[in-house]
Amino acid sequence: MSIQVNLTMLAHISIKDFTIVDTLELDLKSGFSAVTGETGAGKSIMLDALSLATGSKAEGTHVRPGASKAEIYACFELRNKPRLQTWLADNDMAGDNDQLILSRIITNEGRSRGYINGRPAPLQQLKELGQQLLDIHGQHAHQMLLHKDAPRQLLDNYGHYSDLLLDVKTSYQHWQDLKQRVDQLQNQSDESLARIQLLEYQVQELDVLDLQPGEVESLEVEQKRLANAETHLLSAQQALHLCQNDDDHGDAYQAVQQALQKLDPLIDSSPALASAHELLNQAYLVMGEATHELSNYIDNFEINPEQLLHVEERLNAIYELARKHKVRPEELSQLHMSLAEDLAQLKGQDQSLDELIIALEQAEQVFSGHSNNLSCARKKTAEKLRSELLKLLKQLSLDKAQIQFEVDPQPMHKASKHGADHIQLLVSFNPGQSMQPLQKVASGGELSRISLALQILIQQGPDTLIFDEIDVGVGGATAERMGRLLKQLGSTKQVISVTHQPQVAALAHQHLLVNKLSGKQQTRTQIRILDSAQRQQELARMMGGLEISDLTLAHAKDMLMAAQA
Repeated sequence: MSIQVNLTMLAHISIKDFTIVDTLELDLKSGFSAVTGETGAGKSIMLDALSLATGSKAEGTHVRPGASKAEIYACFELRNKPRLQTWLADNDMAGDNDQLILSRIITNEGRSRGYINGRPAPLQQLKELGQQLLDIHGQHAHQMLLHKDAPRQLLDNYGHYSDLLLDVKTSYQHWQDLKQRVDQLQNQSDESLARIQLLEYQVQELDVLDLQPGEVESLEVEQKRLANAETHLLSAQQALHLCQNDDDHGDAYQAVQQALQKLDPLIDSSPALASAHELLNQAYLVMGEATHELSNYIDNFEINPEQLLHVEERLNAIYELARKHKVRPEELSQLHMSLAEDLAQLKGQDQSLDELIIALEQAEQVFSGHSNNLSCARKKTAEKLRSELLKLLKQLSLDKAQIQFEVDPQPMHKASKHGADHIQLLVSFNPGQSMQPLQKVASGGELSRISLALQILIQQGPDTLIFDEIDVGVGGATAERMGRLLKQLGSTKQVISVTHQPQVAALAHQHLLVNKLSGKQQTRTQIRILDSAQRQQELARMMGGLEISDLTLAHAKDMLMAAQA
């Protein structure tokens, strides 16, 4: 039988000052490893240490008497676990050479610290990683089979209907996204109504104002002109009077004319006066034009109090609305556009809500259809898995067991991305006993055997499986069948099983022996890997008897040869 080596598996465990272990260094291989030893030798110590390394509760009694702390290190080889490796990299916990080291330090006061690849980690992270690395099956171990979603995961993995699962997940997510949007709009309806009313009033005010681009600047210029009209007219009249004054002093225009008359006779005899004469001549012409312009301005000037009142009223309305909205007057036009857009958007939400409700109903129908299809597929798978599981359980001395995967469709409000089914694994181990959920009635041994059978059929979960005394209460042919199933499982998984049965241990690819060494002042436990001769000796011991005879050794040798053939 070939052994799958491309596994994420437990490669090494190191324990120091843990319970009755002073120091333990152990390398582990893939395949099926049996752990044996006399009663009370501490066969479960390694399992307890692994449970602590993967986040179980620690106590001060875990520390070896006389020591200040216990140290546990579990090294895993990471293969074919891209999601786990990505998680480690994202959390800055990646190790070297595709390795993962979980460690736990426990003080004799009961305090503990956890580490992932040497970096401090909370126990929750140790648990999350541990559930992906190990599945421990024992009397008191927390098994994956007892998890709430385990029956559903079993059916879905066994059924191989990945397309159906994807349809359900995708349609559920679409349905929930629409539901969230509808809920948000409905919750906002009262607030939106008040907002719409306010916006309608504000937009109407700005509609009535009807402010035009550049109007504020134009009005302010006109207001200044109209408000200062009398002053402007008086100043123009005074300026014209100065240019055309008829009193004895003459006006500016006449003064320039007289100056030109004085210079005219002198130009020929005094050429130096030509430039001054030219300038005075220009001034004479300009004065004439200025006088004409002033006369026109005065003749056409109109004082309009009514227009001034109209302009000032218009500006006051603009200023008041600007103060109300706390913006500058010239920003009112942009504000008008923005409020109108908000109003249109809010009014459009009612229509959008109606459309979303229709889309939501359609999405729920699509999800319901996919969910019903998945439920039908699960019921067929449940019957097939039940039949195959019962065959294996009979080989494991659970021939009176009854198994049922109950697939119970639930109302839509209880649905999830996995569908609308509530799935339970119901069992009965004795005739006349009613079917009940597995976790309520199964003993540790029964759970372990069911887990073994399911692993054979489905091959899901972590690559490393640990069974603690799965063979309690069985022997003979049943023990051998159990050993062969463990060996079969070891071809695709790393399987470690604590066993009392020589038939089981003989079938292992690797045999670990636990010894308890007692001194005058302390007791310690050691674990070692046995070679072929040592295995024969241990199998002979497990067969019983006060003394190991040549016959027992020969029987052990035959058993080992037959098992390893």
